[in-house]
Amino acid sequence: MASSRVTLVLLAAVVALASGQVEEVLKWQKVEYDVAPEVLQRENGYIPIGNIPMGAVHHKNRVFVAVARRRWGIPSTLNVVDLSQPLPNSNVVLKPYPSFELNELRADLQPDSNRIVTVYRPRVDRCDRLWFVDTGMMEIPGNFTVVQRPSVWSIDLKTNQPIHRFEIPKDAVDTGYGLTSITLDVDPTDCEKVFVYISDLQTYRMVVYDYANRRAWRFLHNYFFLNPLEGDYNIQGINFAWDDGIFSIALGNPDPVTKFRTAYFHALSSNSEFTVSTQVLRNETASKRSWHGADFQLLGYRGSKAQSSIHAYDPETGVIFFALIQQNAITCWDSNKPFAPQNMAIVYKNDAHIVYPNDLSIDQDGYVWFMTNSIIKLLYTQLNLDEFNFYVWRANIKQIIKGTVCDPASPPNVQTGQRFGDENNNDRVTFYEYKDKHGPGGGPYGGWGHGPSRPGRRP
Repeated sequence: MASSRVTLVLLAAVVALASGQVEEVLKWQKVEYDVAPEVLQRENGYIPIGNIPMGAVHHKNRVFVAVARRRWGIPSTLNVVDLSQPLPNSNVVLKPYPSFELNELRADLQPDSNRIVTVYRPRVDRCDRLWFVDTGMMEIPGNFTVVQRPSVWSIDLKTNQPIHRFEIPKDAVDTGYGLTSITLDVDPTDCEKVFVYISDLQTYRMVVYDYANRRAWRFLHNYFFLNPLEGDYNIQGINFAWDDGIFSIALGNPDPVTKFRTAYFHALSSNSEFTVSTQVLRNETASKRSWHGADFQLLGYRGSKAQSSIHAYDPETGVIFFALIQQNAITCWDSNKPFAPQNMAIVYKNDAHIVYPNDLSIDQDGYVWFMTNSIIKLLYTQLNLDEFNFYVWRANIKQIIKGTVCDPASPPNVQTGQRFGDENNNDRVTFYEYKDKHGPGGGPYGGWGHGPSRPGRRP
């Protein structure tokens, strides 16, 4: 008992120390936009309660903020904030990026390749380009509308001009519903060699886009599914269940010999982490296999109630950061140490303000950035626009991991990884491979509960 108390005290001390190193950058009570007054006055032009930021990524003193069209009244889905001192910047008005014209929906909701409909989590590459997926969907509960085919975009951040759009073919993905995060695999020496890995949490697939050859394909694997034992949540006293599959993909550094990377991935409703080499993912022929052998691997177990939305790899330290939605916390793991809960550390925890950490990324300046958006309140209780609901934080990576088990200079707490959830390392779920085929849930490729009639899903 005394040992447990000491452990709790030490944990509290570490979290308190880290809290002083985490900087609050942006916060909003409600989201507002820098658009013409007549836009806001249109029918369903602007309805504050439905404007929930879903992604934020930093690049050279600008933060790009995505607001997915999951309710009526969202004037712009992709936006930018110019940071100014002192921080935090409160209730900053969002400026449509790169223009309002690109973000404005047609009144008749007809397809338009010069406009974007819904963006979730944009990302920036080393070549000063902003990448994102336009899902092409209005995801209004009870009124889902496929406006256009999903597409991959890139924008030149030096000129603020769109430079690329690729419409994802139907044989790679049926609709854009479920395409909520992307990961960029850019060649270290050639900006034209890019692979984009897209999580499809709805049909439990991974979509791969080969930018150089303008081709896309999809992988199916059972490791992309949820763990049915880990789909129940309790956040701020609210109980609910989600069945979201593969949600986030993080890439390690290129292997010095093969030049391929390790892709770390997980489903939202799972406490486990998995890996696969990008050598496999880049191979379109491999995506057509019904059996992948040992190419996909179980890395291990993050711990109880350790469901993670987004995670990201820091190329300088080799540390991966996880946004833990049930613990209101950000944790880290040094990828050079065995994968086990004992080798992970909470670097920031805030039960008052971290209400669903929905995005996390690492910039080119050595900072980890993360956002929380209180979407649980909107979905299941009430979102109070008189309170601060949406936050963006940042922390210097080397400072926040210093002295923790995540610090490369610190030894591991345990020398072996933990593959499963109990102390005997026994598997609680047996994974099998099945040939890709239609499933009982009625989805286009199989999967459970596919369909637009399920409001409240897909954070």
